Amino acid sequence: MFKAYPRHSVDLTIFDFKRIFSFIFESKAKRSKYIEKFENMFCVYIGTVHAISMPSARLGLYVLLKYYNFPKGSEVIITPFTHQSIFTVLKSFGLKPVFVDIDLHTHNTNPDLVRNAISENTKLIILTHMWGQPCNMKEYLKIKQEHNIAIIEDCAMAAGADFQGKKVGSFGDASIFSFGKAKAICAFGGGMLCTSDNNIYRYAKDITKDFHPPKPLSLTISVINTFIANILTRPFFFFFSIFPIMRLFNLADPYNPVEHKKDSEIILEEMPEEWKTSISQIQAAVGIEQLKSLDKRNDTRIRHSKLLNELLKDTSGILTPVESNGFRHIYLYYAVFIKEDLNLNWLRRKLLSQNVDTQLNELTTPSELGMFGADSKDFPVFNQVSDKLLVIPNGIYLNEKDVFKIAKSFKECIKSTN
Repeated sequence: MFKAYPRHSVDLTIFDFKRIFSFIFESKAKRSKYIEKFENMFCVYIGTVHAISMPSARLGLYVLLKYYNFPKGSEVIITPFTHQSIFTVLKSFGLKPVFVDIDLHTHNTNPDLVRNAISENTKLIILTHMWGQPCNMKEYLKIKQEHNIAIIEDCAMAAGADFQGKKVGSFGDASIFSFGKAKAICAFGGGMLCTSDNNIYRYAKDITKDFHPPKPLSLTISVINTFIANILTRPFFFFFSIFPIMRLFNLADPYNPVEHKKDSEIILEEMPEEWKTSISQIQAAVGIEQLKSLDKRNDTRIRHSKLLNELLKDTSGILTPVESNGFRHIYLYYAVFIKEDLNLNWLRRKLLSQNVDTQLNELTTPSELGMFGADSKDFPVFNQVSDKLLVIPNGIYLNEKDVFKIAKSFKECIKSTN
């Protein structure tokens, strides 16, 4: 009673709140050490030699592509299923994205199809660990060795996931992470570039050495917005705040803590001045606390997701997420593929009437890839899946009883369509 279940949670703990307030009263000398400490802790956790803080994952990719300086027209193999801004950065460097279809069950790129897509002009593979599900890095390391191709891991949704006991972000030549609102590490924005390549590290440190801290007002607004989102995405407070508005006005998307596609179609000639912003010391201080609790919070999502898998396994017309042996999927988002031919907006409204908020796929769709020279016929699985996904709640503020309620509501709504 008096609960509604938001599609995502914004994960902040009591220790993060304490860190904010204690930071205010610390000496200037102590405050100046947090970024370096966060970077050192992060690379140790991931298993790389270096970590360099970035204002965003997108900026991390931009820095890496500047370092590689591939000839224009070089091909970059990439999933069609990721944030559109990734493709935009590629185009800004005159690189040709080569989209490779995804696996039906994991939503990651299919390594067999990647092999077929490699040409003499292929310089790079960007691997997105979709939803927190690790790619099959054993196969990709074989591909890298066979063809001498660079690999960048996009770990924006996968901080803490691992493959065969090794953290994602430590397999490729470099990796990028995001610390936005609805990510596994929430540090009021920012990101991290990880690598064990000393040349990449020196280049990234040099290019970012003159970046300036974020403006105090901008950072304050981000902190306040994140704190509000944290409170309002807890089931009890969600029930009394956003949820009644959604029900009253039959609104599907009055809010969304996931970053949108703003400015993702802008082709960049040079790095914009607004990108030349470092993370702040207070963001790094909170990032340290978030890193300390990351495995525990991921374990909570994993536990909820595995229970959902068990409760929904006999539901006809859907495919639930999968996790193979040796893959630690952190289930940052729990995305269900609805195989039935039904109106997902109708299904969402039906679920909302039972206090369960959901979200459609907000990443790329086949129709959006035309500007990048893609033909949707080249990726039939992505075509099939991208507009038939529903993200349902699995956040850290749920308990087992909540998960049972969500699963029961979902099964009843699916059954009512048959």
